[in-house]
Amino acid sequence: MTTEHMTGTPSMTITPLTSGAMIDASAVKDPAKLDLPAIVDAFKTYGAVVITGCDIRHAEFVAVTERLAGSFMEYVGGANNDRDSAYGASKTVLTVTGGSAAKYAIPLHGEMFYTLPRPETLFFCCINPASENGQTTICDGIKFWAALPDEAKELFETKRLAYRRIYNDDAWKKVYKTDSLDHVRALCAKNGVQLTEHEDGTIETLHVCHAYHDVPAGRAFINSVLVWMAREYIEGIQDSKVRFEDGSELPKELMYKIHAIGESLTQNIDWQPGWLAIVDNMRVMHGRRSYEDGKRDIIMRLSDEPLGVTALAAE
Repeated sequence: MTTEHMTGTPSMTITPLTSGAMIDASAVKDPAKLDLPAIVDAFKTYGAVVITGCDIRHAEFVAVTERLAGSFMEYVGGANNDRDSAYGASKTVLTVTGGSAAKYAIPLHGEMFYTLPRPETLFFCCINPASENGQTTICDGIKFWAALPDEAKELFETKRLAYRRIYNDDAWKKVYKTDSLDHVRALCAKNGVQLTEHEDGTIETLHVCHAYHDVPAGRAFINSVLVWMAREYIEGIQDSKVRFEDGSELPKELMYKIHAIGESLTQNIDWQPGWLAIVDNMRVMHGRRSYEDGKRDIIMRLSDEPLGVTALAAE
């Protein structure tokens, strides 16, 4: 593992990790003075960066992310029904965890890969870490794909995934943040998500896609398979199921092997207050270690544009 000095005044340093890279900006301290082009270059190389040395809080998080991206998404259509605003009236600065939120581990996944639209870039900021554990995990999908056994690659290249979700009346209103079923119909039609309405009042969505995504750096294994299978087969939750497009089940023994491969390539982010993480959602999967206390407070923003479009134009 080597550490390289990055350009910019004052200077920052980069240390490659198992997945992603750490950027030490302690010589900068002021988030407003971060060298954005250098950060973007590192991000494009490693797929994810964790920036330390600047005390970034809610206001600084908004300012920095808006220098790096020009467009942010509201969390509509996502599986986490309790993800709310974390900063005043803003609908794009979101809670990840905090207070009474669930504290269980979350397997590696791509954000919203079970539906469309999905974000291109993820921003995370640590307001307060858990007293123990609670790390965010990241795994480079390009390394992940390269490490898969040939049987897995062949399977995912020949069969697409089908994510199926079933909502009762209360659930779809929370997920889509509306009381209008017409609005949900229009949103699904716009994004190519199949919507079925059942006589019992439930609705069902179906999204079909590959388990990988091709990016300039290579083919990345990125999807929501591990987290969805954990919900169904470990937690016994039946409202979300992933199958192959032909209806066949994903081989469980193979998925255990894939989970182990992901773990071998995973980097824990051992959060400290003020740290910022930026993740390429088209390349790098993320997850979470379990924790016990209610102190953990991580906030996030979802951008629907690749990192650097805004930053490099403005700098």
